[in-house]
Amino acid sequence: MSDPRTALLIVDVQPTFCEGGSLPVKGGNAVAEKITQMLSGDHGFTMVITTQDWHVNPVNHFGEEPDYIDSWPPHGVAGTREAELHPALEPISAQITAQIKKGFYSAAYSGFEGEDEEGISLADILDGGNIERLVAVGLAFDYCVKATAIDGKKLGYVTAVLKPLTASISEESATVAEEEMQSAGVSIIEELSW
Repeated sequence: MSDPRTALLIVDVQPTFCEGGSLPVKGGNAVAEKITQMLSGDHGFTMVITTQDWHVNPVNHFGEEPDYIDSWPPHGVAGTREAELHPALEPISAQITAQIKKGFYSAAYSGFEGEDEEGISLADILDGGNIERLVAVGLAFDYCVKATAIDGKKLGYVTAVLKPLTASISEESATVAEEEMQSAGVSIIEELSW
C-alpha cells in the first residue's frame, strides 16, 4: 500500500461479538487474530483506529425477546471485560492511534457515532490526520462494519472493506450488506494480497 493518508478502522473487535461472548459472530476470534497478523508486518497505515460498542443504557437496543434486527441480547456493556478490545489485539496495542467508544445511550452501529476518551469524534480524528482513505475490518460485516463504511463514504473518504478480515452474522444479511455498500460507493476487497 502506498497511500500515506489511509486509516485502518478496526470495527467492534470485542469478546462480546466473538465465540464465547453474549452476541457471538462465527469466526470472530479468527478475525481478531488475522488483524493482528496483518498489523505485525509493514502495513503502511497512517492511523489505526478501533471502535467499541460501549453500552450504558441503549434505549430499545436491548430486548428481553430480541428480534435480531433492531433489538439484541445485552452486549458490549460498558465497563465489562466483554466490551474491552479483543485480547488478540494486545500485541498491536501500541499501534492504535485512537479508541472510539459508541452507543452509550443508543444503538450506534457506525463508528462515526462515537468518540474517544477526550470526546473527539472519529471524523475529527481523521480530519486531524489528513486522512483521505479508509479501510474497514472487523465485526460484524453486515452491521457495524457496513454502517461505518457507508458513513465514511458519505463523509467523502475513499472507503473500502477488507472482507477476509470480517465475519458476518448470516450469509443472507451479508449479501444484502455487500450490495448496500457497493451501491453507496464502498469497495469490497476480496483478497488479502491487495
